[in-house]
Amino acid sequence: MRNTRRFPFRIPHSAFRICLMAVLRSRRPVVAGYFYPADPAVLDEALDALLGGAPIAPTPAHALIVPHGSFRHAGIVAAAAWAAVRIPRRTILFGPSHTGSWIPWSVMESGAYRTPLGEVPIDEQAVAALRARCPFLAADAWAQQGEHAIEVVLPFLQRLGPADVSIVPVITGSNDREELSQLSTALTQVVRMQEEPVLLVASTDLSHYEPVARGAALDRALLDAMRTLDGRTLLDCVHERSIVMCGDGAAACVLDAARALGATSARVARYGTSADAGGDPDSTTGYAGVVIQ
Repeated sequence: MRNTRRFPFRIPHSAFRICLMAVLRSRRPVVAGYFYPADPAVLDEALDALLGGAPIAPTPAHALIVPHGSFRHAGIVAAAAWAAVRIPRRTILFGPSHTGSWIPWSVMESGAYRTPLGEVPIDEQAVAALRARCPFLAADAWAQQGEHAIEVVLPFLQRLGPADVSIVPVITGSNDREELSQLSTALTQVVRMQEEPVLLVASTDLSHYEPVARGAALDRALLDAMRTLDGRTLLDCVHERSIVMCGDGAAACVLDAARALGATSARVARYGTSADAGGDPDSTTGYAGVVIQ
């Protein structure tokens, strides 16, 4: 017999849309409890421990390149980079797509990113200015939902940045060189428009799935390429050496924009591998925190 029971109420379509928009406006953490602690007090303790080993001497910087591995594997490397720079109110973050979004370039245009430490609002004006200069950059909150590359760096931003810090979170899913050039040009223009400093951040790990010695050699080549402050040189290094690097496009874009904004140096605050934290030495991932000034 067909079940003819009816619900005592119906959800209006308008209410459904409001609920959906609320979900999209506050992007919930997806790797809390996995990549970093989900409990706020435990997360604070973890940040204390990671930053306790890093000399906190913040100076102005154009950009950072930081890893997006777990706190266990990459946290101490990320902490060294974050502790070395003065974090302004506005930060533009670039991370690769791990979820295979069909949109190669996307940005969350409104709302906030949430972590156990609270919410980080989206800088809507900066997003609008960037999209106006970069037509292929789609406004798509869904591409951010399962992605960890930006989320995992936010606790450092929340701990060390000002209380009113805001972000522009960009997901890069393409290494098309012409598009990267257009995006870095647009990024440079948007930063120059601002009346206050802007920090650019690329979230990327280095070589993947390599034995320790070979991985370290490949990572040295990548870091040498980053020191040139030239995105094309970095991408050439990745291509010519067949390196599996998660975030090379994000790093290339930030390098080119930082150089155009006047950066003259890129120094490695700290380097490490997953093997340093007890990972398999025959299949390592490299991590580096790079400060661009």
